[in-house]
Amino acid sequence: MSSYLLLVTLLCFMSNGILLGVNGKSCTEGFMDYSLLQGKATDPSGMLRNNRLAENTAASRWIIVEDFMGTDIMFRCATVVTEILIGVDIRTVNDNVGRNLYPKFEVWAPTNDDHVYTREMSIEIRLTPDNFTTNGQYRFTLPTPLSVSSGYRIGVYQPPDERSVVRFHYMNLLTNIDETGKIQPLKINDTNIRISGSSPDVDYESWNILIHPIAQDTSCFPQFVPDETINSLNYLITDSYYVSDTRIFPDIRFTCHGIITNWIVFAPAQVMPVIKIRHSNNLTTTAATLNTSASNAVMVTPLLYNFTMSNEITVQPGDILMIESNATNYMFYQQYNGPHNYRLGGNNELIALDTNDYPLISVVVEPFTDTATSTINSTHVNTVTTVLPSSSIYSTATVTMESMEYSKTSLISSNSLSLTIAPSMNTRQNTLTASTNPVYGVTGERCITDVSANPAYGVTGKSGISANPAYGTNSGGIESINEESLVYDEPRTMYHEQEVIMMQNEAYGQIDL
Repeated sequence: MSSYLLLVTLLCFMSNGILLGVNGKSCTEGFMDYSLLQGKATDPSGMLRNNRLAENTAASRWIIVEDFMGTDIMFRCATVVTEILIGVDIRTVNDNVGRNLYPKFEVWAPTNDDHVYTREMSIEIRLTPDNFTTNGQYRFTLPTPLSVSSGYRIGVYQPPDERSVVRFHYMNLLTNIDETGKIQPLKINDTNIRISGSSPDVDYESWNILIHPIAQDTSCFPQFVPDETINSLNYLITDSYYVSDTRIFPDIRFTCHGIITNWIVFAPAQVMPVIKIRHSNNLTTTAATLNTSASNAVMVTPLLYNFTMSNEITVQPGDILMIESNATNYMFYQQYNGPHNYRLGGNNELIALDTNDYPLISVVVEPFTDTATSTINSTHVNTVTTVLPSSSIYSTATVTMESMEYSKTSLISSNSLSLTIAPSMNTRQNTLTASTNPVYGVTGERCITDVSANPAYGVTGKSGISANPAYGTNSGGIESINEESLVYDEPRTMYHEQEVIMMQNEAYGQIDL
């Protein structure tokens, strides 16, 4: 079977960039979905990447008035809004530079004056890299269902660019329709706004803000963002860059015992990034050096390659992705909308970066199905110091193991796996394991669980229920116009209650196509 046909076959079983394994459980978490990889290969630079509502130093408030045909955009009947589809980019929270504000979804009600609307509700859209989605689509679930009546309009409040964690995007219209009203600066905090008639309080732009409310009665609100735009929001609003450093991704990890069979990678040129697996004991294994000119590389589409692995690289639960690249052999990333990025410091400590780029890579894993023995080779044999945010854990351990052999037995009759590990170690083992490492989602001493607390995967450390509003679950209340802003969701942040070594973004390289 050709590599291309193999890829097609494998993709039939892939979900979120993974191959489903034993008992229907997935073998990875956090890898980019193949649909998003395809999209970035189609439009690497993102044609709407620079169309942001956020302005440099001032906040802005907007009301959507008409579509490109000049038709009023408002609710046509009473219904309930449960979620909104949004086109946004999401960055890291950085209190040091004041990047800690969020936009709001707003609802405006008509008054006795046909030209005047009053602001009824403002709902903060609090998303962070903890809420990244693997397919790039963001359907924000409202904290409670929102009842609206006929004649209601929708709008957006956007904080200044330098302070916004989440930034809305828009698309330009080909006609000069006054579709979106920007409330004038002196009126931005007013409750009642005149949108038409004499002396309106808004200035109009021929824009489509990328937002669409999803109501129980779908006929109540007209769709003013075209289908083709809605279907491609996941890749139209982000750019792609090459990065020349080494990064680690605790939120992109393996969850089963298996063998890597394929890497699917965005590669616009002959590049050779080194893909590594970092284990829960802080040792690393080189999984592949990807060379687009090698015999195991097949171009699926322009800019997208399938690499078939001939050597057996084994993975186990708790292993995470690590990518090593430099100015010559670089790796391409989607800018923003990805998980937290880390890198190794001078003493092998994990350092949180002020960036959430998403590596343009996915993987196929074949779960173990019979008895086998595998070896995990170490490329780091030294003292490992780990400095991690969101916890008071600071651990130092000396690792002297060159390799670790283990035997794996699959109990075919019960379709479950058991693993026996027998390392050759004379010194004490590293005590900062997957079960106590906060970047794996669990804190505390000698915890016995390694279940992810990242709400992007559907589990939180507090309740065990997904609190990721981007995937459709949220908690809290709606802000009334007469109340102070309510924070209805508390996503896990990697910069909370801990002094963290922060690194600014490395120099990015623009794709030259």
